[in-house]
Amino acid sequence: MVTEKVLELKTRFTVFIDESGEAGIGKVRDADQAGASPYMTLGASLMRNRSLNTTKDALSKIEVEVGKELHCSRLNHYQLLHCARSIAKRKMRLFGVISKKSTLGDYRKRIGNAHTMYYNKCAQYLLERVGWFMHARGIPPENLDIVFEEAKVDYEMMKNLLRACQRNPRRRRTGMLQNIDVDRIVSRKKGEEPLLKIADLVAHALYRCVDKNSGNHHFVEPRYLRQLSDRFFGHPDTNMVVDAGIYCVHTTDQLSLDADVKEMLDKMESIPPRA
Repeated sequence: MVTEKVLELKTRFTVFIDESGEAGIGKVRDADQAGASPYMTLGASLMRNRSLNTTKDALSKIEVEVGKELHCSRLNHYQLLHCARSIAKRKMRLFGVISKKSTLGDYRKRIGNAHTMYYNKCAQYLLERVGWFMHARGIPPENLDIVFEEAKVDYEMMKNLLRACQRNPRRRRTGMLQNIDVDRIVSRKKGEEPLLKIADLVAHALYRCVDKNSGNHHFVEPRYLRQLSDRFFGHPDTNMVVDAGIYCVHTTDQLSLDADVKEMLDKMESIPPRA
């Protein structure tokens, strides 16, 4: 009998990555001043290439049902819930990063408030998780294509950071970047790659768990993430999602989460098999 890991050696995958919030760290919005968002999130969806076309078809069907293109900022609450519930039925694995900028400390000074370096560091954390999934599934690096939604960041600088981490991993999880082929990173506009809309939904679901502003009366909304929760990559031994498929920089305590959101994250479990 051919084992699952042997099959994965022949299967090609693509991971799609997008962000919510702004990457700016020089001037961050608070009660006294305007500026960039206090948080930034990254979201990713990984799927087998043989399922890409059927997933695009499913995405088109969802958009017909809600009567709008899937751009999260343009959808109302119930449309977002419907999209999240429908996407959660698809066979894919999700990943995310949540970063609160006020926790950056000396790192902000070391990078000179450079937003692209901050974005790239968050991308490193995300790809460490993707690399961990690849390692757990025995998928070789050359079998994964990596597609970022095009942003105002320096992708060559990102690749150089990742290569430096691969040469000298300073943390155990950073070693998982060995399972990533940096040369397979590309950027695409949403109009060029429809499946980036799913990554947008993942990033948005994470962001709405931390975003408090006058427009939402300082209420967070965790229900979109709850709909997607069991599709996230879970720890291979426990299926727990936090510190595996979702990385809270550097702990959930540092994010200043509402108690119900922290409890939800801490209890999130992935559903096996990890597909």
